[in-house]
Amino acid sequence: MKTTKVLKSFALAAIATAALAGGASADWKPGDEIVLRHAASQPVHSIYVVNAGHKAIIEREIPGVRLELTATQGGVENARLLQAGEVESANGNSTGAYAVHHGRFLAEGEAPYPDLLGWFPGYTADQGIIVNADSGFTTFRDLLGKRVALGPVGSGAEATVTEGLAAMGVTDADFESVLRTDPRSAFSALAAGNVDAVLWGTAHPASAIVEQITTRDVKLLSYDPADLAKIAEQYPFYHSARVAAGTYEGQDEDIYWIGSSVHNWIHRSVPDDLVYAMTKAMWENKDELVERHSSQSFLDEDMVRQQASMVPFHPGAERYFKEIGVLQ
Repeated sequence: MKTTKVLKSFALAAIATAALAGGASADWKPGDEIVLRHAASQPVHSIYVVNAGHKAIIEREIPGVRLELTATQGGVENARLLQAGEVESANGNSTGAYAVHHGRFLAEGEAPYPDLLGWFPGYTADQGIIVNADSGFTTFRDLLGKRVALGPVGSGAEATVTEGLAAMGVTDADFESVLRTDPRSAFSALAAGNVDAVLWGTAHPASAIVEQITTRDVKLLSYDPADLAKIAEQYPFYHSARVAAGTYEGQDEDIYWIGSSVHNWIHRSVPDDLVYAMTKAMWENKDELVERHSSQSFLDEDMVRQQASMVPFHPGAERYFKEIGVLQ
């Protein structure tokens, strides 16, 4: 009778390190039953929906492997959960993964954590400004001294906006109040008049934003190009993101938000052959992911290379992407 294994990242770390020194890990072979715990963010986030697609593909294509999705606050928390050995894999904003892997920015003063590695790309995730249509606000700077809501502490969305504002020379003290909470609560506060703006985003089209536009009278504002340039200059994982006119109903012109990315990360201790098999299964069936979320129509080789430029890939994922010519 087969026994299902639940990987414990730190328990396997020594084994994996030794295996990496001599080539691919022999800790898994096809047919083995194994459970991987995956930090999946909130169901309202687009990446949770995409991860449900990953789970379906992996469990169908690789008998015996189960990807267990756990709802979490998001990117930065997910990187910390992977670092602590609470999960073997995680999605998350590149902010948290870059910081933890390199020991920089949000992890300044901490030792680098090289066991957090890249696995599979997700999508670009832009953080923007949503206000009531009758607010009279036309630029981000109009919000200084007002009440704003951000994503919850521990989420990639919150970290991106907080770091972005800091690069612009803006802190919490520049607002009347700052509410950090989940997107649904943030938009409820906007509807109730308890905040003046929501600074948040995810992959386009974001269902939470579509819902607000469909059911309420809201509008989207741009960040100033000069402010976005300051952010991109200070942080290697952010950029100025153009949200094309027509992305959302009633959006008649391009708007510009803080551009970031959300990818999937994995612990070094997960066996090489298993990561190779999962990566291969997901990439070869990536057309299915478009049915889960339209952001996956932009999943391409450039996105793989963009992820690799920030944090190295796990040897199993790297082997697959090199075999198909995506990585050198």
